[in-house]
Amino acid sequence: KRKIKMFIKIPKLLLLLTIVASTVVYADSQNTQASHKSERSTSNMTLILKEYIYEIQQDTSTLEFRVDSPVGAVRGSFQDFEGSFVMADNDAHTQSAVVVITTGSLKVDASFIREMLKSEIFFDVEKFPAMRFVGSSFEWFYDTQAVLKGYLTIHDVTQSVAFYVDLIDVTNENHYSDRITLKASTTINRSEFGIHALLPAIGDKVNLYMNIDALRSDTSVSMM
Repeated sequence: KRKIKMFIKIPKLLLLLTIVASTVVYADSQNTQASHKSERSTSNMTLILKEYIYEIQQDTSTLEFRVDSPVGAVRGSFQDFEGSFVMADNDAHTQSAVVVITTGSLKVDASFIREMLKSEIFFDVEKFPAMRFVGSSFEWFYDTQAVLKGYLTIHDVTQSVAFYVDLIDVTNENHYSDRITLKASTTINRSEFGIHALLPAIGDKVNLYMNIDALRSDTSVSMM
């Protein structure tokens, strides 16, 4: 009788194992199909997302700075700079920007201040002929206002900075018109970039202002 009961139990056990195994295989198959479906859906989405490249127009753009001094605010500008930025139509915070500034193009009304700022105690234009800003993200908090985060390099020292951006002139509601005008501003501490000359008589804080006029590139690039 024990042998008969055992022989009865063994087929039941095998049947149970078969059912469990079949369920696992089916579930795995369903998951695999869902995964493939999701991948196809994601692939299709990436095909329709576009990014637009905007080239900065130097002739109609300005890059200025302001710093406090014992004789009042010193204002100046850089006449030679170039760059571009990318804006995507998927609301992702992955837009980027690059601006390269020629330090020797610094312009200040008073010639003696201009030469001092160009000297080795300030911008040292011979040793460091360029400054660079590389943006990492636009974070929009209103339809026409954003924070542009990135990294500014002066004297081969790189620090994170955030520009507050206002879109001034946009012909389309979705921000992606052929021409865009925006204003951006930030404040940096020059001492953080190794420029310590005449502190604290001449202020540590430097206000930077950009008035950017940019044209959209003819080519839109697929975000693959």
